[in-house]
Amino acid sequence: MQPTTDAASYFVPFVGATVVAVACGAMLAILFLQRRAEHRRIAAALGALGGYESNPVRGARAAANEAVRLDGALSELRAILATAPVGIVALDSVDRIVTINPAAVRLFDANERAVEGRLLIEIVRSPDLETLIASARETGRRAEAELPFSAVTGERRASCSVVPLSRDVANAQLLLVLEDRTELRRLESLRTEFVANVSHELRTPITSIRGYAETLAENFELPPDAARFSRTIARSASRLGAIIDDLLLLSSLEDPSARGDIASTPVRIAGIVAEAVEQVTPAATEKRLTIDVAVDPSLWVLGSAGLLAHAVANLVSNAAKYGPADSRIAVTAAAEGGYAVISVTDHGPGIPEIHRERLFERFYRVDRARSRDSGGTGLGLAIVKHVAMVHGGYAEVDSRTDANHGSTFRIRMPLATEGRVKSLPLADATPLHTPNEHDPATLPVTPSAARRTA
Repeated sequence: MQPTTDAASYFVPFVGATVVAVACGAMLAILFLQRRAEHRRIAAALGALGGYESNPVRGARAAANEAVRLDGALSELRAILATAPVGIVALDSVDRIVTINPAAVRLFDANERAVEGRLLIEIVRSPDLETLIASARETGRRAEAELPFSAVTGERRASCSVVPLSRDVANAQLLLVLEDRTELRRLESLRTEFVANVSHELRTPITSIRGYAETLAENFELPPDAARFSRTIARSASRLGAIIDDLLLLSSLEDPSARGDIASTPVRIAGIVAEAVEQVTPAATEKRLTIDVAVDPSLWVLGSAGLLAHAVANLVSNAAKYGPADSRIAVTAAAEGGYAVISVTDHGPGIPEIHRERLFERFYRVDRARSRDSGGTGLGLAIVKHVAMVHGGYAEVDSRTDANHGSTFRIRMPLATEGRVKSLPLADATPLHTPNEHDPATLPVTPSAARRTA
């Protein structure tokens, strides 16, 4: 019985070791197969990433090259943002700064503070900017405005554009682009001051020259040539005086600090149109022009009656200068989409398209020789443009040079609300003169009664 017992004592451990060995082998085989399958998946992924599913090695190389390219593109983009002269800020859904470039940091005077991850309102406090951003979010469209910023170094101005991104890029939803206009506005202010100062200084001597020249021509017996020279001096001095007056008016319109002095009272469009036509009637009579006026008597705007009448008179005067004799000029005013639109149409030669973009610039002339002969200052349309702008509107022109030639100039301004018009008396609506029954600025012009033949 002893040999059997010994054999059993060896057999049991052998079986146990065999089972353990088989189990370990199976586990190793499973691990090997899993690792191999994982390698195949990785190779397939690399191949697919590089565009070569059947060739993992080539795909891995292509993917590595693409990663290098993307890293270079990212570095290039960062360099562009860092050196861009305009400020660029990416905002998330709660106006938290996701990305900001150095130009924007300098504009906000935030050089010494970490700005990424902070709310925009913590960096710059500007209700106008908040309104602009809210408008872009609400409409889903680009919003633009020139806004002031209060910075440590003083007030700055920037042209701001808020652009909603077509799709969220990470956390960014809005792109804020800022162009610093502080220096440009400072130089424009210096130019305006210079022009105003020089114009003031020139006004007195030019008035004296004109007065003496007219005195010589009218009160002294002069040789014919001397009398002609005196009249020429008087005419030239008068034209210089008109240019100076227009320059002073333009300077006041361009100066933001002076704009607050411009009256902002209800003005009846019919009144200013009647006054403008009245001013131009003598010139129109000389050329036998007919001026047809059709104005909605219910139109009111907020602003200065004097400036508005001056602008409309400039347009009607131009129509009289450049329209052919025995032709017609149409002056109309109507409401269009919340705006009062004053239009002046002539049948002149028309304005070539190449000139229309610059037509409202100061001293720009389409036909320089003819403009000088007509005695204009070259500032009339620039004044029209700036008068429209200070009243919250703009000026525009349509022109034809074909057989049906002619031009139509328009001034568009926001209509006054009915409540504001009723809150002030009629006298406040026409600050040019003291109202009376003979004053054209206080009388409505109706289509039936307004037609006049100059």
